[in-house]
Amino acid sequence: MKFGFRELIFLTLMIGLVAASFFVFNKSKAKRDWTEADTQAKKKVLADLKQSTAGVVDWSQKIAELKQAISFFEGKLPQEKEIDKILKEVWQMAEANALTTRTVKTLRTERAANYSEQPIEMSLSGDFNGFYVFLQQLENMPRITRITNMALTKMTDRDGSMQAKLTLSIFFEPDTSSKMAASN
Repeated sequence: MKFGFRELIFLTLMIGLVAASFFVFNKSKAKRDWTEADTQAKKKVLADLKQSTAGVVDWSQKIAELKQAISFFEGKLPQEKEIDKILKEVWQMAEANALTTRTVKTLRTERAANYSEQPIEMSLSGDFNGFYVFLQQLENMPRITRITNMALTKMTDRDGSMQAKLTLSIFFEPDTSSKMAASN
């Protein structure tokens, strides 16, 4: 095989082509590495966004649920004029459970935006089992009531007898005429 001028030029061109491809491939590799790094960074940002929005709920649905809950509780609030009926119902529950009502005293009404609270201080005496049933009946009333304070005293003259002093709060919807007068 003769190694002449043509072969030398051919060999030089081949070496030049390999060297040029090395530079082109390095530039391509650098661009590909940068693109992969950018893609990974964007994937991380997307994952962080998904994680931070995982707790976000549909607020319109949440508001609708809360409005439904408010209307449910407002339905359990009697009108202000019905307080006497509820007090009579509580009195009858006490009598039905063989409890003697010693005192009933209404305290100052506390008003809020959409409801009012009427605390009533009661003093009852009788058998503890009857008092226990009375408390269960209070709990199962369709109206919203709450016992805020209670003191039980065992009576020594008879086994199982007790005296209770409790503060019962009855929640009610204020009269609409008093709402208008308060807003004016």
